[in-house]
Amino acid sequence: MPDDLPKLRPIDIVPIQTRGRQAYLLRDPEGLSPHEVVVPADVAYLISQFDGTHTVREAQVSYVRRFGTLLTTDKIADVLRRLDEAVLLDTERFREFRAKVEADFRARATRAAAHAGQSYEEGAGAFVTAWEPRLAAASPPDDFPLDDRRPALIVPHYDMNAAADSYAAAYALLGRGQRPQVAVILGIGHGAAEAPFVLTRKPFETPFGALETDRDLIDKLEQEAPFDLFAEEALHRNEHSVEFQAVLLHFLCREGEPPAIVPILCGGYHRADGGFADPAQPGAVAEFLELLRGTLSADGRRIAVIASADLSHIGARFGQPPPLTQAHLQLARRHDTALLERAQAGDAEGLYQALSAEQDRFNVCGFPAMYALLRALPITEGRLLNYRRAADPQTQSCVSFASVALR
Repeated sequence: MPDDLPKLRPIDIVPIQTRGRQAYLLRDPEGLSPHEVVVPADVAYLISQFDGTHTVREAQVSYVRRFGTLLTTDKIADVLRRLDEAVLLDTERFREFRAKVEADFRARATRAAAHAGQSYEEGAGAFVTAWEPRLAAASPPDDFPLDDRRPALIVPHYDMNAAADSYAAAYALLGRGQRPQVAVILGIGHGAAEAPFVLTRKPFETPFGALETDRDLIDKLEQEAPFDLFAEEALHRNEHSVEFQAVLLHFLCREGEPPAIVPILCGGYHRADGGFADPAQPGAVAEFLELLRGTLSADGRRIAVIASADLSHIGARFGQPPPLTQAHLQLARRHDTALLERAQAGDAEGLYQALSAEQDRFNVCGFPAMYALLRALPITEGRLLNYRRAADPQTQSCVSFASVALR
């Protein structure tokens, strides 16, 4: 067996139906492993015991107590072998695999378009055909123009086609003003980033070529940051939250000089020791956000700041027992509304308090990006452009997202 105390990596465990029976899809949220494993419900329970503190024998006993039947040691060994081959266990095989993936990424001159052909159209012509009508059909408000010097937006990072209306509402409004010379994109490090913020200098490949990064601004941040901004740079390799905004920015400015980007992944810096940590308290997070604010304030160029942020994630896919009811949906929407109202008021502390008061029970993954934007710019007002929910009946789950204009 891979280990006497087998330990599952942090992975997505997605409930699915297969042949009319409950099953679970196991996959890597970091995108390091290309493999997916489907297991029946009882095996999913067994796997949940693999946390690095239980022996195989203890997991076996727990299984017998739960189901009243014996799962043989050979069958457990086979499950562990499948997981190890899929690089879903925390083993030496995984550590060697990860080191190679990260080395390959660091050796690349550009950051490849990881989601082209899946979440959006791969070729320039196909992308324009799909997205030009979407932006043309959007109706951004005439009475709420973005700030010319510091246009600011909250935009989803949900699947681009499923959230097309929200993306279009934001980028149609951005397209009405002067094109930004630089765009700071505050994404989310879904791959469990340990650092509070992670940068890369690599240009992002898009259907319209390579979108350059603003090395001068990135260098200034690196020189004064209180921690290594590039220690986990490989998280950018497969992260979609920055990629989707980079693609749409390049599309919007494809006929002129596209903006250089500053790709910043935000980690879960508002969490500590199983609880919450106020990002405004003295420390590395507050120091970096003050550095970002000062750097942007001193730069005379037109710099857009985009928080790539989704809202509530509720239901079985996100660890909440089914069924997903209208009451759950209404509570999540009420929480989303509270967060968006605070964002539109430029109230970063209020945004944090609203999240922590609910113990983040609605799994708002976009909080770190929204909070960072509010700390980086002197926002005083906003306008909700679009709010949507994407429900999945199969997994009894729902994700909400919005586009918001800020100034």
